[in-house]
Formats: sequence, C-alpha cells, structure tokens
Amino acid sequence: MTVLDGALTVDAAPLQLTVNDAAKTYGSALVFDGTEFAVTGGELFFDDSVDSLAIASAGAAAQAEVAGSPYAITGGAPLSGTRIGNYDVTVLDGALTVDAAPLVVTPDEQEKTEGGPFVFAGTEFSTRGLLFSDTVTRVNLSSDGADAQAAATASPFDIRAQAAQGDGLENYRIVYESGTLTVTAAPQEDPVVTPVPTPFFDLPNPNDTIVLSLFGEDNTGGIAVRSGTGGPANNAVSAQARETLATVQGISSTLEIASASCSESSGNVDRYLACLSDALDDFANELDAISTELPPGMEGVARIVRDARQNVAAARTRASARLAGATSQAERDAITREAVGEAREALSTAATEIRKAISFVRADDPELASIQRATITTVAAAVDSVGIELSRATGL
Repeated sequence: MTVLDGALTVDAAPLQLTVNDAAKTYGSALVFDGTEFAVTGGELFFDDSVDSLAIASAGAAAQAEVAGSPYAITGGAPLSGTRIGNYDVTVLDGALTVDAAPLVVTPDEQEKTEGGPFVFAGTEFSTRGLLFSDTVTRVNLSSDGADAQAAATASPFDIRAQAAQGDGLENYRIVYESGTLTVTAAPQEDPVVTPVPTPFFDLPNPNDTIVLSLFGEDNTGGIAVRSGTGGPANNAVSAQARETLATVQGISSTLEIASASCSESSGNVDRYLACLSDALDDFANELDAISTELPPGMEGVARIVRDARQNVAAARTRASARLAGATSQAERDAITREAVGEAREALSTAATEIRKAISFVRADDPELASIQRATITTVAAAVDSVGIELSRATGL
C-alpha cells in the first residue's frame, strides 16, 4: 500500500485595528508615537502583539484649521510587533477634532467731555491670543456714554464689543471683555462781571494792617505766607496711586512668568494644575500685602484669586482620581480636556469679578480715576493670561 502526503494550508487570522480618536486646540501640534490604536476585531493569539503603527493626520500640524475638523487619523501597516505575518491586518481610521483657541478682545479705555458725542472707529481695542498671521482688523464697539446727552455724573460707562472682523477668526472662541468710557464734566465758562461804576466822591482809604511775627530766640521773624493745600494733596494721592499701579504691574508680571514656567509640566495635567495653583496662591498673598493701597472695590481681590485657585485645585483632584481608572488614551484625553476646561472657567470668572471693581472708580479726579482703572485692569488681565497660557501649553 502506498500513502501519499496531503497539504495543510494555514491562513492568516483576521485582525482589525482602529486608530484612536483625538482632539487638540488650534495652534498646538499633535505628535503621534504610534501606539494610539486598539484591537477592535479579530483576536491576537498566544503572545503575538502589534506594538506600533505608522499613524499620521493632516490635522496634527499646529496650523491645522478648525474648518477642516474632524481630520482623518490614518494608520499604516504595523511597524513593530510579534509574529504579525500570521494576521490579515485591517486598520480603520480615527478622527482628530481641532477645537477653537481662546481669543480675548478688550476695548481700549476712552474719555470724552460731557455734551458731545463719541464716535468709535472700530479699531480702539486690543487682543490676547492671536496666533500665526491671524488678525482682528475691526470690532463693533458701542457705549451708552457715547451719546451726546450722557452725563458725567453717571460715568463711567461700559464699552461693549462684538462682531470681530479679520483673518482666521473662525479658528477662535472669542471672548469679548468690556472697556470703560469716562465722561468728564464740561468746563464752566467764567461768569460775566459787570464793572462797578466809580462814584463821584472819593472812597475812604482804610488803614492797611500788617501782622508781623515777633523775633524769637533764633532771631528770625517776618511775614508768614500760607498757600492752599488742595493741589499738593491731590498730587500726593495720584503719586501714591501710580506707585500702587507699578507694584501691581510687577506682581502681575511675576504671575505671568510663573504660569509660563509651569508649561514645563504640561504633559502631566496633575503637576501642571498644581504648579498653577501655587502661582495663584503667591499672587493672592502679594495682593493681600497691598490690600489697603488698592482702588475702591478691590478689598476682596485676594479672596477672588484664592477662590479661583481652589477651583483649579479641585479640577486637578477630580482629574487625578479619574485618570487613575482610565483604560484608554482617548479616555485620558477627555478627562484632561475636562479638567483644563474647568480651570479655564474658574480663571475667566475670577477676571470678570475683578473687573467689576471699575464701577467703584469715581471721576472726580480724572487722572486718579484713570490710574485706578489701569490697576484693576492689570490684575484682571494677569488672571486672564494664566488661562490663555494654560490653553496654549496643554494644547487643549
């Protein structure tokens, strides 16, 4: 009897891989390490593995625009693994969402005289957060104080901003802050004085009275001349206000530098938010130290900053607990985005609360009022800058 051999063919096992979805903020680059995928079909047997893929997306570049979102995240053939040749691998694309970056538009401080209108050109504003060559060329500005009938007694008036125009603005989530329009009282005309006619008879010439000081032991004496104290006192108040503004500008710069240095830990949301919390705490302590020198309405500014700091710390604590149980990169990214969003909201709320102090500034002394408004705006802008740096550093 003769037995002939047969042939056993071993076919490749089907295996489906799906690239993970991802999200980033306009202006930040996303770098793939090749592990952003999951097995979604078929099965890896024994100790076989797929360790990395060639992953790429047009949306990963920092300049990728919101309008093109979501972008496909493609996965090529496996780059590394164990016994990959035993599988018929299919790779499905993921999706990359590009979120709008934060952009703050703030109207410039303005002043006009009571009785005349104020006409906005639409260019009286500043911006924070523009990237690349994007521009804001014009903003619709309005204020109740722009009307000719606006009274100085009701000053200051808010300046509202809306409908920004420019290039690349579809890539931003625009926040419009309010500015201040100060209406000063119109100068009073000198009254017309009717000269008194000279009588035909001579008026008596009263004796002049000269008061001399007696010579003292130091052999000095003379006529004492007193001058009014209103002018020097006002100058002293304005000088103190300018000194306070300079101090606030210094500690605000320190906060901005500290928040920028925290970006070294931006890859770890727990360490990054902890660093920002410490920077905000130091800022609040500095404001406490000069609380009696701050403009009216800012007595509680340190408390406002500490409330924001506590909310940032709470967002960090919640994120740390949730990240410990996360099972995928997509879930970790979602937790991080939520924590950063909570922190940004806390900072935005604090800046808005601080700016409310502008309503307590009175225009009795226009120079002093202008310095006090600048002090308030500087503190609020410093808190805003932490939120903007947070968005830029984390790419969320």
